[in-house]
Amino acid sequence: MDDELGFLEGPFDSDEAADGVAAMTGLLGEFVRFGELDEGDELADAVDAALAVACLVAARMSGIAPDEQAHHWLDRNPFDVTEDLRRLAVAAFALATRPDGPLADLRSDWEDFLAHVEPYRKALAGEPQEAPAPPVPDLSKGWLWATWSHRNGSLPARSPYAVAAGRLVSALNETPAWTEWWRPSGLHELLVFGTLATGPYAEQVSRGRLTAEAWIDFGHPHPLPDEDVEREVAADLHRALAAAGRYLGLASLPPPPGHP
Repeated sequence: MDDELGFLEGPFDSDEAADGVAAMTGLLGEFVRFGELDEGDELADAVDAALAVACLVAARMSGIAPDEQAHHWLDRNPFDVTEDLRRLAVAAFALATRPDGPLADLRSDWEDFLAHVEPYRKALAGEPQEAPAPPVPDLSKGWLWATWSHRNGSLPARSPYAVAAGRLVSALNETPAWTEWWRPSGLHELLVFGTLATGPYAEQVSRGRLTAEAWIDFGHPHPLPDEDVEREVAADLHRALAAAGRYLGLASLPPPPGHP
């Protein structure tokens, strides 16, 4: 879903939610008017994007979405569903899921796919449906996971920074005080996506139904001198966890592992 909707992040990043609704309305309107005239890969891309937007409209209306990505996208990008937007979403959803349409030809799991998106169809149609049961987090295998990258790709797994970060993440997962700090979130896990590169510090946290995500540009490069790695890793993770805690309304951070 993020791949199909990346172009919508820009309008929603501003304070003008109406810009985002206009972008969604325009995409759906163009698809409904001209989607059947496209061919090949362009048609497949248009169907994917229009169906993703229609499903987001449905999820905003109902609060029900089978896809975790949808919950995160909606958390990052709140908007109100206008009647015009709803009508276009209904038409686009019907067009994208036609049994003789291009998407049906491309998917070998067509019937399973239709069952997966059925909650979205019901929401757009205003049909009642039972909300999924609240998740019961299982924190026994850890609640914190982290992935590191720089501007050119993933950080090598055996780099000093990644090794030190892996040790600290494991320690946090094994420290009862930190597990209890996380438990009131009601979520299964926190996923930290950290970028190491020169530039301003930036953070974006979102809450899904099952997970929280923290995307952090730490504002310093990799590699660092080896003697600074442990200190920088601790500082970076502290900033990421503090950002997530503020967003989720959690208590102040416990002391680092090994500290009284």
